[in-house]
Amino acid sequence: MVALVVAVLAAGAGTWLTRREAAPGCGAEVTSYAAADSASPFLDADARAADPDERRDRLVEVLQDDGGPLGEVLGAVGYDYQQWAQVGGYAQGIGVRTRDDPDFTMLDDETLEPRWSVAVGTQRSTYDADHSRYVVLTLPADRAPDVVALDADSGRQRWCARLDGGPLSRESVVSTQLLDEGIVVLADDRLSRLGPDGPGWERDATLTGTDFLGSFDGGLLVGGSPLTDLLDPSALERREAGPALALLDADTGRARWTDDLPAGAGVSVVGTTEDRAVLTRWDAGDAEGRLVALDADGREAWSVVPARGTAYDATVRAGRVLVRAGTRWSAYDATDGRRLWAFTVPATPQFLPYGSELAAVPLLDEDHVLVAGTDALHVLDLRTGRRTSTPLPTDGVSTTFWPYAVVLSPSLVALATNTAAVVARRADLADAS
Repeated sequence: MVALVVAVLAAGAGTWLTRREAAPGCGAEVTSYAAADSASPFLDADARAADPDERRDRLVEVLQDDGGPLGEVLGAVGYDYQQWAQVGGYAQGIGVRTRDDPDFTMLDDETLEPRWSVAVGTQRSTYDADHSRYVVLTLPADRAPDVVALDADSGRQRWCARLDGGPLSRESVVSTQLLDEGIVVLADDRLSRLGPDGPGWERDATLTGTDFLGSFDGGLLVGGSPLTDLLDPSALERREAGPALALLDADTGRARWTDDLPAGAGVSVVGTTEDRAVLTRWDAGDAEGRLVALDADGREAWSVVPARGTAYDATVRAGRVLVRAGTRWSAYDATDGRRLWAFTVPATPQFLPYGSELAAVPLLDEDHVLVAGTDALHVLDLRTGRRTSTPLPTDGVSTTFWPYAVVLSPSLVALATNTAAVVARRADLADAS
């Protein structure tokens, strides 16, 4: 049920904060380095020839011969499991940090050379980014976090602001959403908008869950619970009635609408389009969860049961809802809920590595995603369900070349497996499919 209200937050808890200067020492734990003082872990062809690594070189060889969505390999690095290389895709190129060096380095989208790097002096931190900003949220043990906005092209600091209150505990869940001007931080059920001019508004959320924070219809969609919380029948039965979601005005923090649920019900946010917020909803006593789409006014636009009696995960990509339920994959139109296609993959060999989530699947273009399977890279056509597969190497040990991350920048693709990571130019999709 949708309640149209003027506020979803505790009465008297909201405060509009006036402009103030950055707190003394704000951002002191965040140090940026220029390209000359930054390094890449990826080795080019000459460096690899001088320092052979059997598994790394085998991965490069197979991908270079028939890389499908991967073209020329620009760099690679070998290691021994432990998800040593962490990679991300950005407008500027590929970002990387390693277990040996937690500093973040931005590698250029054309040359794979370092553009800049940043070191964070607190033991814990988190980050967010868009096409022009890289934002670090420090998590010191003795005071409130700093929000430090860097220029994504150069790594130079743009501004810094400090959250009100004290330090966040290790159990605190932190979410961020970048806005055209500034950022909204959700931490310990407290929402704070900050920007170049200092704080904007701060409010306490009064929702049954605060797992999601994201943009929707020009506002901020907040709420929902982790999907794992909804798959526990006893925990679901204990859930109290109340507002589960709210769409907030990004300028004021006031709620445009809330989505109220009865006792024993919960939702997890799958994703959003311009005019649909897609949720998974579970009710105590039901054997299956429903996919539900809300319109911009918070009213239900459609709902379907994508997998009867089976748990599933889902994500939104380019106006389609991609669903995986065991060995069955399907897609739905996010606007009207029509099923577009479905297929089943073999139970053996295992199709995706352990821990894989659809939310991590990158979009190649408006009609294709890149799925990193246990034994192949799959280009999946979202319109038809057709997939084109490029084999990964095998060596008799099933998990040696299992991928745990695949990310894209405008010109590059980075693939991290259990024993090696490569960065290559993106191939023309017509050649890869």
